[in-house]
Amino acid sequence: MVRMAATALKLCLLVVAVLALGSLAAAAPTPTVNVTVPAFVSFAVTNVKVSTTGSPNPFTVSFTNAKDFKKLAFRISVKAVAGSFTPPAGPSIPASKVSWSIVSAQNGTGYNGTLSSTAYTIVYQSVLEPSSGSVRLAWSLAAPGASGLRAGNHTLSLTWRLEAVVP
Repeated sequence: MVRMAATALKLCLLVVAVLALGSLAAAAPTPTVNVTVPAFVSFAVTNVKVSTTGSPNPFTVSFTNAKDFKKLAFRISVKAVAGSFTPPAGPSIPASKVSWSIVSAQNGTGYNGTLSSTAYTIVYQSVLEPSSGSVRLAWSLAAPGASGLRAGNHTLSLTWRLEAVVP
């Protein structure tokens, strides 16, 4: 089984993004939002020569109680902490073998993507001045190949970036 752990975020303010807005941030209250992200997605790989869909499927990231998003949108991005999964032994699986497709998005737009350890990839961007929203995605692990991979838990941590942005 391949397991990808994600940092669960409940309440987040991205001060850096707000400060980047310059005088707009100084004149307006800091946006706040409650965000729910599942703790992990797992891939039960039974054949290393085919891709595997992650569980839970769909994987839902949602937000509620968004406040003070005057003329701003809410953006969710993700990045792998490392370039590859940590294996129980032997070779590792590259993080870039993980991708997602959007099942649905509410109060915004979801974006299909591939996991990277060098840059954040946008998963979702809300409409202007949102109060709530969500994105449901289906994770996929491309065929990891049979080159000496060992059975067991392979883990990879993610970092989620949550921003108030000017669209």
